[in-house]
Amino acid sequence: MQIHCLAQMPHFYDEIAYMLHREWSELPNWHDRDVIRQRLQSRNAAGAQTMTLFATTHESELMATASIIHYELSDIPEREFWLGEVITAREHRGKGLASALVTRLIAEARAKSIPALWLYTPDQQALYRRFGWQDVEQRNIADEDVTVMVLKLD
Repeated sequence: MQIHCLAQMPHFYDEIAYMLHREWSELPNWHDRDVIRQRLQSRNAAGAQTMTLFATTHESELMATASIIHYELSDIPEREFWLGEVITAREHRGKGLASALVTRLIAEARAKSIPALWLYTPDQQALYRRFGWQDVEQRNIADEDVTVMVLKLD
Protein backbone atom coordinates (compact mmCIF):
# COMPACT_ATOMS: atom_id res chain seq x y z
CA MET A 1 0.00 0.00 0.00
CA GLN A 2 1.09 3.54 -0.78
CA ILE A 3 -0.53 6.73 0.56
CA HIS A 4 -0.72 9.76 -1.71
CA CYS A 5 -1.95 13.34 -1.49
CA LEU A 6 -4.57 13.98 -4.18
CA ALA A 7 -3.24 17.50 -4.86
CA GLN A 8 0.02 15.89 -6.03
CA MET A 9 -1.66 13.25 -8.20
CA PRO A 10 -4.61 15.00 -9.88
CA HIS A 11 -5.13 12.21 -12.42
CA PHE A 12 -6.96 10.38 -9.57
CA TYR A 13 -9.74 13.02 -9.22
CA ASP A 14 -12.18 11.16 -11.45
CA GLU A 15 -11.50 7.77 -9.92
CA ILE A 16 -11.97 9.05 -6.36
CA ALA A 17 -15.13 10.95 -7.36
CA TYR A 18 -16.45 7.73 -8.88
CA MET A 19 -15.62 5.74 -5.72
CA LEU A 20 -17.45 8.27 -3.50
CA HIS A 21 -20.41 8.42 -5.87
CA ARG A 22 -20.66 4.62 -6.10
CA GLU A 23 -20.73 4.29 -2.30
CA TRP A 24 -23.15 7.10 -1.40
CA SER A 25 -25.05 8.08 -4.59
CA GLU A 26 -28.42 7.68 -2.84
CA LEU A 27 -27.55 10.62 -0.56
CA PRO A 28 -28.20 14.19 -1.79
CA ASN A 29 -24.57 15.38 -1.72
CA TRP A 30 -23.33 12.36 -3.63
CA HIS A 31 -25.63 11.91 -6.62
CA ASP A 32 -23.59 14.03 -9.08
CA ARG A 33 -20.03 12.93 -9.85
CA ASP A 34 -19.12 16.29 -11.40
CA VAL A 35 -20.11 18.10 -8.20
CA ILE A 36 -18.09 15.61 -6.14
CA ARG A 37 -15.07 16.20 -8.40
CA GLN A 38 -15.44 19.98 -8.02
CA ARG A 39 -15.51 19.61 -4.23
CA LEU A 40 -12.36 17.50 -4.37
CA GLN A 41 -10.60 20.07 -6.54
CA SER A 42 -11.55 22.91 -4.22
CA ARG A 43 -10.52 20.95 -1.13
CA ASN A 44 -7.11 20.19 -2.63
CA ALA A 45 -6.34 23.61 -4.09
CA ALA A 46 -2.97 25.21 -3.38
CA GLY A 47 -2.88 26.85 0.03
CA ALA A 48 -5.98 25.06 1.37
CA GLN A 49 -5.91 23.69 4.91
CA THR A 50 -8.11 20.86 3.68
CA MET A 51 -6.93 17.84 1.74
CA THR A 52 -7.64 14.37 0.44
CA LEU A 53 -5.39 11.36 0.89
CA PHE A 54 -5.79 8.04 -0.86
CA ALA A 55 -4.21 4.62 -0.76
CA THR A 56 -3.22 2.54 -3.76
CA THR A 57 -1.71 -0.83 -4.41
CA HIS A 58 1.81 -0.86 -5.85
CA GLU A 59 0.10 -1.22 -9.24
CA SER A 60 -1.78 2.11 -8.67
CA GLU A 61 -5.18 0.51 -8.00
CA LEU A 62 -7.29 2.81 -5.80
CA MET A 63 -7.98 1.12 -2.46
CA ALA A 64 -9.25 3.81 -0.05
CA THR A 65 -9.63 7.53 0.46
CA ALA A 66 -10.26 10.05 3.28
CA SER A 67 -10.36 13.84 3.55
CA ILE A 68 -10.12 16.82 5.84
CA ILE A 69 -13.15 18.94 4.93
CA HIS A 70 -13.94 22.56 5.75
CA TYR A 71 -17.41 22.75 7.35
CA GLU A 72 -18.84 19.35 6.49
CA LEU A 73 -21.70 20.53 8.70
CA SER A 74 -21.86 24.30 8.91
CA ASP A 75 -24.57 24.92 11.50
CA ILE A 76 -22.08 25.38 14.37
CA PRO A 77 -19.21 27.69 13.26
CA GLU A 78 -16.78 26.40 15.91
CA ARG A 79 -16.86 22.98 14.21
CA GLU A 80 -14.64 24.02 11.32
CA PHE A 81 -12.57 21.04 10.17
CA TRP A 82 -14.02 17.58 9.63
CA LEU A 83 -12.70 14.14 8.83
CA GLY A 84 -14.89 12.72 6.11
CA GLU A 85 -15.27 10.76 2.93
CA VAL A 86 -13.52 7.81 4.57
CA ILE A 87 -14.14 4.88 2.28
CA THR A 88 -12.36 1.66 1.44
CA ALA A 89 -13.17 -0.32 -1.70
CA ARG A 90 -15.10 -3.44 -0.72
CA GLU A 91 -12.39 -5.81 -1.93
CA HIS A 92 -9.81 -4.08 0.29
CA ARG A 93 -11.76 -3.77 3.54
CA GLY A 94 -10.35 -5.23 6.73
CA LYS A 95 -6.72 -4.44 5.87
CA GLY A 96 -6.31 -1.34 8.05
CA LEU A 97 -6.40 1.10 5.14
CA ALA A 98 -8.91 3.48 6.70
CA SER A 99 -6.94 3.47 9.95
CA ALA A 100 -3.72 4.29 8.07
CA LEU A 101 -5.40 7.19 6.25
CA VAL A 102 -7.00 8.52 9.44
CA THR A 103 -3.66 8.36 11.28
CA ARG A 104 -1.97 10.29 8.49
CA LEU A 105 -4.76 12.89 8.31
CA ILE A 106 -4.54 13.48 12.07
CA ALA A 107 -0.80 14.14 11.66
CA GLU A 108 -1.48 16.47 8.71
CA ALA A 109 -4.11 18.36 10.74
CA ARG A 110 -1.66 18.82 13.61
CA ALA A 111 1.01 20.06 11.18
CA LYS A 112 -1.50 22.62 9.87
CA SER A 113 -2.30 23.73 13.48
CA ILE A 114 -5.92 22.66 13.17
CA PRO A 115 -7.19 22.67 16.78
CA ALA A 116 -9.84 19.94 16.41
CA LEU A 117 -11.24 17.49 13.89
CA TRP A 118 -14.92 16.63 13.84
CA LEU A 119 -16.67 13.72 12.19
CA TYR A 120 -19.99 11.98 12.08
CA THR A 121 -20.60 8.29 11.64
CA PRO A 122 -23.62 5.99 11.78
CA ASP A 123 -21.70 2.84 12.73
CA GLN A 124 -17.92 3.29 13.18
CA GLN A 125 -17.87 4.93 16.63
CA ALA A 126 -15.67 2.20 18.13
CA LEU A 127 -13.02 2.66 15.43
CA TYR A 128 -12.82 6.41 15.99
CA ARG A 129 -12.85 6.12 19.78
CA ARG A 130 -9.63 4.07 19.46
CA PHE A 131 -8.05 7.16 17.88
CA GLY A 132 -9.25 9.35 20.76
CA TRP A 133 -12.41 10.82 19.28
CA GLN A 134 -15.14 11.57 21.81
CA ASP A 135 -18.90 11.44 21.29
CA VAL A 136 -20.53 14.87 21.29
CA GLU A 137 -24.11 14.35 20.15
CA GLN A 138 -26.55 12.17 18.25
CA ARG A 139 -28.09 13.71 15.12
CA ASN A 140 -30.10 12.79 12.10
CA ILE A 141 -28.35 13.68 8.84
CA ALA A 142 -29.95 12.82 5.49
CA ASP A 143 -32.40 10.49 7.25
CA GLU A 144 -29.59 8.61 9.01
CA ASP A 145 -28.93 8.55 12.75
CA VAL A 146 -25.27 9.42 13.35
CA THR A 147 -22.90 10.22 16.19
CA VAL A 148 -21.01 13.51 15.96
CA MET A 149 -17.51 13.12 17.43
CA VAL A 150 -14.51 15.38 18.09
CA LEU A 151 -10.77 14.87 18.40
CA LYS A 152 -9.00 17.80 20.04
CA LEU A 153 -5.54 18.28 18.57
CA ASP A 154 -4.11 21.18 20.58
